[in-house]
Amino acid sequence: MFERVYFDWNATTPLRPEAKAAMAAAWELSGNPSSVHSEGRKARRLIEDARAAVAKAVGGRPQDVVFSSGGTEANALALTPGLRRGTSGPVTRLLTSAIEHASVLAGGRFAPDAIGSIGVTRSGVVDLDELRALLNDGPPALVSVMLANNETGAIQPVADVAEIVHAAGGVLHVDAIQAFAKIPFDLTSTQADLMTLSAHKIGGPKGVGALVLAEGVEGLEAWLRGGGQELGRRAGTENVAGISGFGAAVKTAMAALKVDAARMRGLRDRLEHGLRQTPGLVIFSEEVKRLPNTVLFTAPGLKAETAVIAFDLSGVAVSSGSACSSGKVQPSHVLAAMRYRQELAQGAVRLSLGWSTSETDVDLTLKAWRKLADTLVKG
Repeated sequence: MFERVYFDWNATTPLRPEAKAAMAAAWELSGNPSSVHSEGRKARRLIEDARAAVAKAVGGRPQDVVFSSGGTEANALALTPGLRRGTSGPVTRLLTSAIEHASVLAGGRFAPDAIGSIGVTRSGVVDLDELRALLNDGPPALVSVMLANNETGAIQPVADVAEIVHAAGGVLHVDAIQAFAKIPFDLTSTQADLMTLSAHKIGGPKGVGALVLAEGVEGLEAWLRGGGQELGRRAGTENVAGISGFGAAVKTAMAALKVDAARMRGLRDRLEHGLRQTPGLVIFSEEVKRLPNTVLFTAPGLKAETAVIAFDLSGVAVSSGSACSSGKVQPSHVLAAMRYRQELAQGAVRLSLGWSTSETDVDLTLKAWRKLADTLVKG
């Protein structure tokens, strides 16, 4: 068997050794973190250490970090009618950009008729003029705009969005899951009122996420009710091992952020240079700021589902569009929002890099692409 190359880091990442070690240590503990005895306090200490690490990474306060079962639950928890900041009134409607993750587009606890969509430009960046118009045409709104798109890698102008939203008396939620530990940011630079994160995108375990609130945000109501854990904002005994692994991954990822980002950007540029040797090849959102690890591309005649399989047979793991539970490739709602015709969008293939990606991985992927291009791309 040949050695495989992994180019699907935006879907999930390998578990970091530091996270694995932290989880193994947590599994040795027997106490419930809500218990007051010594065993319980040891478990609680691991959770609070991780909470402090997550808070520090985004410039928040530990008491404003709510752990969840993952990014989807964190997003659902954030989308709460009645949220408010300062002296502004509670939000009664939700506006989401058209390129958000499915867990945001689902709308959380907002009624379907209280949800609106904000368009994006051809480059995949939220349309600020449309946002202004939507905010001026109704009551206070919760606006949800992701920091970086998981398909194109396009970085959104969330600080500009925040200025517009706050001027209209609204609240801003930023899904920072895909950007976390890839680019520098915090609650201050983004001016986000709520921010969601996920462990498995940065080398932590699957099934752990967090919602971080900015100071002064009020009105959050628990999605899960019961024992009053997480200061009453998310019931259920905490996943001690998972949260501990999340905290360890955060510490490791943030310490290496600058070095890893620069190295990945260099590898991405090398990858794109090689891809551009194919006539007619399109790299989506290449004219705007993108994550340093993400390339979404297509070429005339390319069929994404066929390309993903062919890459896999060549030993390279890539992705395309959004996979449903059956694994079937679905048309990209992101590229549809960017107004690309279906024939082109249905050929989009995503290559995403990570901290262990090497030049050899890039060269092997380009070799596989050149082989595929000769047989899959027509015209």
